[in-house]
Amino acid sequence: MAEKFIPSLHTIPAELIYRILNNLSDYSILYSMRNVCAHINTITDNYYRYQTLTVLNLRHDKITPDKIQHFADALQQNQKFTTLFFHNNQIGSQGAKYLANALRQNQTLTTLDLWDNQIGDQGVKHLVNGLQQNKTLTTLEIGNNAICDKGPAHLLHLLLKNTTLLRLHLSHNQITGIGVQYLAVALQHNKTLVTLDLRFNPIDDIGRKELAKTRQDNPQIELIL
Repeated sequence: MAEKFIPSLHTIPAELIYRILNNLSDYSILYSMRNVCAHINTITDNYYRYQTLTVLNLRHDKITPDKIQHFADALQQNQKFTTLFFHNNQIGSQGAKYLANALRQNQTLTTLDLWDNQIGDQGVKHLVNGLQQNKTLTTLEIGNNAICDKGPAHLLHLLLKNTTLLRLHLSHNQITGIGVQYLAVALQHNKTLVTLDLRFNPIDDIGRKELAKTRQDNPQIELIL
């Protein structure tokens, strides 16, 4: 009696995997096909779309912290990503922590868009920790994230050391004149930031004057209020 052949993921031909990949979105490739097993990882690594994937657009995809962990793992393994759009998802502070861990190792990412993800002050802290050694990120979008005055306090530590970040977007948060004071101190020392977007924050006149003073030390900065 002939033995039954039991299919295994480790024996699936590469050609079949490629056919599957051809019909998947970038999202599905990263979320469903990565880290299934070493065999499929190897095939995916050699897949042309994965090799040329530099911009990942996942706006409005209802991505949760659990899902973002998969992308953080992919970010560590794929050193070709330059732009990540996670606009309007649900990653929260825990998702920001996963991304921060990946950013410690990544040296290709230039743009990170986390608009409307409810990361809060704790999420900002995680991102700052992850970006301490990063030398490539030039644009950070963290608007509409329920960030209060502790967020700028965390960003102060980043802006005092970072020499690559050019654009920081913090619009539609809950930053007051107290938080602005931290940013004003940072701008007295940071000479690389060219855009600081603080639109639609409850900043009082005193806070606005503090920011205006920073232009004396930092004339190239564009303050969007």
